[in-house]
Amino acid sequence: MSARAEPRFDLDLRYGEAGEQLIGEYFDWIATGNARVEVKRKTYEDGYFFVETFCDKGRNGDFTRSGINVTEAEAWAFLVSNTGIALIVPTAHIKSAFAHNLGEQRVNDRGNCPTKGRLFHVSDFMKAAKP
Repeated sequence: MSARAEPRFDLDLRYGEAGEQLIGEYFDWIATGNARVEVKRKTYEDGYFFVETFCDKGRNGDFTRSGINVTEAEAWAFLVSNTGIALIVPTAHIKSAFAHNLGEQRVNDRGNCPTKGRLFHVSDFMKAAKP
């Protein structure tokens, strides 16, 4: 026998309101520019998100810690191109994705500042969020 959904307005309402409060906090953090949310804008319209770990600012082969290795933000917001869609991920979940070796290690050698990091699928962050 399979479990059936039992809609409970009182429980659903509290759950929804807690979600609204969290989203409100994220938006407030971004609007006030207090660095509690690090905002990244990606150009590709897909479900993958690159998280930088090292960069070579002088393009001389000297990679220094950057990105997730130095962030003080509590969450990262990935804005997807010009779609108006954003994915907000708590920093702890991103670090957990690294700890569980999820995603694919990448080097981005384009531009004047090569970077190293991992390319994660949105599902990697969900896996990392589980206890």
